[in-house]
Amino acid sequence: MGPASTLLMEVSTGRILASADPHRQRPPASLDKLMTFYLALQAVKGGHLSLTSQVTVSRDAWRIGRTPGSSRMFLNVGDDVTVAELLSGLMIASGNDAAEALAEAIAGSPEQFVEEMNATAARLGMRNTHFVSAHGLPAPGEYTSAWDMGLLARQLLLTFPNATAYSSPRYTSYAGIRQANWNNLVFRDPRVDGLKTGYTESSGFHIVATAKQGSMRLIAIVMGTKTLQQRTASAEAMLTTGFSRYELVPVAWQQIVPGAITVYGGTSGRLPLATPHPVAVLLPRDDHTPLSISEELRVAPLAPFRRGQPVGLLTIRSGASVLLTSPVVAAAAVDRGSALAQAWGTLRYHIDGMFHRRQQAWTGTFTPGQ
Repeated sequence: MGPASTLLMEVSTGRILASADPHRQRPPASLDKLMTFYLALQAVKGGHLSLTSQVTVSRDAWRIGRTPGSSRMFLNVGDDVTVAELLSGLMIASGNDAAEALAEAIAGSPEQFVEEMNATAARLGMRNTHFVSAHGLPAPGEYTSAWDMGLLARQLLLTFPNATAYSSPRYTSYAGIRQANWNNLVFRDPRVDGLKTGYTESSGFHIVATAKQGSMRLIAIVMGTKTLQQRTASAEAMLTTGFSRYELVPVAWQQIVPGAITVYGGTSGRLPLATPHPVAVLLPRDDHTPLSISEELRVAPLAPFRRGQPVGLLTIRSGASVLLTSPVVAAAAVDRGSALAQAWGTLRYHIDGMFHRRQQAWTGTFTPGQ
């Protein structure tokens, strides 16, 4: 089995804060269910399923749950169970029967679902991953890595911010049977609200744990420890280190570079600017090194503009290192003005450009903590 693989990542930036042997291929065990979970949430978002959709449990799904050593949510053949119940059974009870039932509901067959799992893994850049099942019971040719699980977990959390509602409860019940969350960190640390554990004799003990403190969310991944205690201690130590050493620092970029620009030929002469998401950079705590903020306009400032239209690029650097890039978009719509306003605006635009009074790029300095 060898030494464990580990990875610590900050979610909003995707920055890797620590790692050890993160690309080693390992049997995924129940970490398979993270991809099953992701595809199930996509099916709900896309309208293929709803949380209240009824799924009839097949004999195959029931049989998977009865495999020796299999974790299960205790589904029975012919049960009609909602997708929401299956998601809880998947993520809290780690039900292999729930995984199989979801695979059948989403793709029609387990085989077709596995094809979707691997196609999605390829799109996400999971180069050291190959899935064989929706549940992760031992199978030849199945493998993943801590790095790839980090890619998947981050994409899941960014796409579905409420996904932790299915992985954070301490208990779930079905058919009168109450089961505890296999992720023991949700009992130990109030910051932890997911995501998934895994264990087989061949894989060792795995965990993909996520925790949030303030505005910062971390993912700690541990794969291949020999004991549950080692897995728990390693994940806890990584999360504690990450939260104690780093912080997300909001950047008020509109105070450094323009938050609005002059536009020509429109119903308004000013176009307010925004970024699609709040701008924050990940820094070591108490780091007050000045940051360079630059904004580049990449379109001609001629109306019309639609709300949300990309107009430029914001870049934040620390020295020569780029910490963040973000699109700059129109925060409001500006329609074309009258024919006279358009003609006059175009003339003014060319005159301003001729006399170099029209700027396309700005740079300023921001000092964290001030």
